[in-house]
Amino acid sequence: MDLPVPPAPDGDGRPLALVVESETAARIETADRLAEAGFEVLEAWSAQSALLQIERHAGLRLVVVDADLPLTLPEDRFGLTCEIARRRPDLALIALSAGPSPDAGTLPAGVRFAAKPLTPAFAREALAQLFCA
Repeated sequence: MDLPVPPAPDGDGRPLALVVESETAARIETADRLAEAGFEVLEAWSAQSALLQIERHAGLRLVVVDADLPLTLPEDRFGLTCEIARRRPDLALIALSAGPSPDAGTLPAGVRFAAKPLTPAFAREALAQLFCA
């Protein structure tokens, strides 16, 4: 069921991240990597669920999105990533994919690309960059 998770009443001081991935095992693995790096993690398994989460959580700092999860059309690679960047330019975004790297200019400025699975080192680097920005 694609219901948004309500924000924590007080939070625990960790930056809030959202993992957007339709495959359960991949979503859990990515969420675990981010939690181990120091993030509080929410999960979404569809484009619609992801967009609801980013609307509801003003404190969201990072979104890690499956680059191949379509926004509308199955061939719309990176479409959801671009829509999230358009709606929330304040967010740090990482597009993950098991497919080829995007061509130059495909992703909005500042969006990082990484091959699946997200590595612990990449997750730690994402956290460090939030505090350097």
